[in-house]
Amino acid sequence: MNLPVILFIIYLIEFIALAINPYDREVWFAENLPIVIIVAILVLTYKKFRFSNLAYVMMSFLIFMHTVGGHYTFERVPFDLVNDFFGFERNNYDRFAHFSVGFYAYAIAEFLDRKKLTNASWLLYLFPVTAIFTVASVYEIIEWITAATIDPEAGMAFLGVQGDVWDAQKDMLMDATGAVTAVFLYWIVRKRDKENFL
Repeated sequence: MNLPVILFIIYLIEFIALAINPYDREVWFAENLPIVIIVAILVLTYKKFRFSNLAYVMMSFLIFMHTVGGHYTFERVPFDLVNDFFGFERNNYDRFAHFSVGFYAYAIAEFLDRKKLTNASWLLYLFPVTAIFTVASVYEIIEWITAATIDPEAGMAFLGVQGDVWDAQKDMLMDATGAVTAVFLYWIVRKRDKENFL
């Protein structure tokens, strides 16, 4: 059995287990919907374009973390060990999850590279970062609109601001930081592969 299939099976088990008695069903639905869409896209395109195992592992971080966040709501995820270690006053599980959003930049760079959609190295590494930043910005706007139109208490749990007025901006920064990290990793892997080829 190959790694992407194993990751998908793990996700299905996690999804089913965490669908049982979540903290808030509305928040669970809102948080899981985008992840289910991402997983469906990856499954449906698997035979047409297979990413590297590393790309699938990196994309899985968000999928697994977001599913946990949907069960507890992000501010209630048991994350005390990390929060206490770093001395965080708020539950920063959501910040780590946002950092993992940026990991999708690796898959974007890999897709551009393997499909030969650009010959410019600077564009190969810049486009994935800007794409993640754009998606992150749009997602924060969608979160705000959703929170403003549904039950206010559930909306605040969905946003997970935890009293931080700069939450959206910090989330986008973490998305972008994760993206820069991912394209840097792609640069290292690509350089190593070229050297091994030569």
